[in-house]
Amino acid sequence: MDDGWLHLLLDEATPEQLIAHRDRLLAAAPERAPAVERDTQAALALRLQLEQRRQRATELAALNDIASQLTTLHDPAALLTEIAAQARRLLGVDLVYIGLVSGDNVVIEVASGAFTSRLVGLSLSRTEGLMGRVMAQDAPLWTPDYRADPTFPHTGPADVAARSENMRGLLAVPLRHGGRMLGAVCACKRQERTFSDDEVVLLSALAAHAAVAIDNARSIARSKETVAALEDANTELARRTDLLERTLRWDRALTQVVLRGGGVRELVAEVSESAGCPAYFVLGPDEVPAGLGGHRDAVASVFDALDSGADRQVAIATREGRSLVGREVRAAGDRLGVLLLLAPSDPVPVLPLILERATPAIALALVGERAAHEAGRRARDALVVDLITRPAPTADESQQQFRLAGLNPDRRYTVAVARPESDVARTRSQIEDIPLPQGTVVAEHGSRVIVLVPGLAPAAVLEIWTQPDTAPTVGLADPAGGGEGLARAYSEAQQTVDVLETLGRGSQVAAASRLGIYRILLSRTGRAELTAVTEQMLGPLLREQEQRGVPLLDTLASYLEHNRRHAATAADLAIHANTLYQRLESIDRLIGKQWRDPDRALDLQLLLRLRSGACRLD
Repeated sequence: MDDGWLHLLLDEATPEQLIAHRDRLLAAAPERAPAVERDTQAALALRLQLEQRRQRATELAALNDIASQLTTLHDPAALLTEIAAQARRLLGVDLVYIGLVSGDNVVIEVASGAFTSRLVGLSLSRTEGLMGRVMAQDAPLWTPDYRADPTFPHTGPADVAARSENMRGLLAVPLRHGGRMLGAVCACKRQERTFSDDEVVLLSALAAHAAVAIDNARSIARSKETVAALEDANTELARRTDLLERTLRWDRALTQVVLRGGGVRELVAEVSESAGCPAYFVLGPDEVPAGLGGHRDAVASVFDALDSGADRQVAIATREGRSLVGREVRAAGDRLGVLLLLAPSDPVPVLPLILERATPAIALALVGERAAHEAGRRARDALVVDLITRPAPTADESQQQFRLAGLNPDRRYTVAVARPESDVARTRSQIEDIPLPQGTVVAEHGSRVIVLVPGLAPAAVLEIWTQPDTAPTVGLADPAGGGEGLARAYSEAQQTVDVLETLGRGSQVAAASRLGIYRILLSRTGRAELTAVTEQMLGPLLREQEQRGVPLLDTLASYLEHNRRHAATAADLAIHANTLYQRLESIDRLIGKQWRDPDRALDLQLLLRLRSGACRLD
């Protein structure tokens, strides 16, 4: 990549400016078109990644600033107003309202961006609307169009308020602190809106800050209600202030890790340092890290307790006299894993809060890593598809194509094409679990999964092949090398899939060499066309055969196979010559005597072979 790209990226050039730079390079040196295109794609990808990181840093910095601002507000009404205004600004929505639990109901205390005054003061059942469902499930939920969503009963005061405010896209996250459900925060767009995982995590993080601040403000308000409780209130305020300062320090530390480009491992290390005890991120009970090898039963108990839905955070005593504290890491309602702390037998009270503060940051990092992984996987798939569909014209370019696709230009590969009826991603995942040789490359191309296996012939691949439960139709070509060779092999494998489906052998696996001439004859012929031709030329014989039970098709096939020799045909069918003449007369009557013409006879013979091709190939 030349220096011009770097200068443009440093100057935060727009995509249009990058494309313009590409056009200038192409105009100056057309022969460098492939390299210029690669540099262009790399520059665009790098710019997108820098923009995403800058956006994430901006959001985290804004979240940190908001948390600092919330600590300065002690009036409950002012605090709720500030939370709603900041949430509306941070997510770029039209309306944000906050409902707090009051007995058996939820009362909407504040609304930012409301059209009318109907929302504020509205008292709803704790089971009503999206807000009630969020608090019942203790997990974020969203709908792209609340008013058209059939899963909600559109009756009662909640629906009246939704119509008056023209609520469409709606996201709600719970307000929870210290094991208590405080209420929920709802963000609304007045158009249909799909909320991303990042937005869900962002509002959840703000809600976590808000929950602490709301609880703190309530404590301060309660402390002013009676002089007799002033000392206790001051003590509690000091404790909570200290806890909030610790929370902010943890948040700043976690934010710095993210800003440095750190991932889940660095965030877990920061949690371990803050908590003063070992921390681990575990995907499931069967994937226990080495440090928890002696606590497998406790890890399993943590997951069982979380699966029961009692709470998102649990503490389990281990056999060694310690305590394993775990909290779910969630995004968009899905569990991504569990953050575990191996603490002393009597855990420090702040450990649950450390987990509560850390899990949103880890969830955000995981979502980012998954997005980056998915982008990388799609890029690799595109390189593989480019290699087998548009091989490079020169040896140097071909070698570069191979290297970019993760293939060895000096090796030969068996190319397999798998086409499921649905769920290509699941088919790919299960194919990747097959114990194929090292260096095997798997890619998606539209509705197909492409597999390039080094060092094995199709027969050897078939021996170790495990058919996915999506039952794809699979074709394998003979081993090939080089760009042109792999392109031909891919075409043969694809033709094999087409032929298997045409012959009614979908969901089967076959090598191209087993299909012989059928791969050529049927590669572009659909089963519907073959059925139509069969009905046109042989339909009367089929119906007569079914009604009378006379094997007219077998008679016709044998007669043509024996070059229309009567004696040989009668011997092959083990019938008398007169019987043969009677059957031939029936064939004349049903489809006309023109079938005896050499050209027409050849057509019929080929059609009869194609009809029996599926069973002959087995």
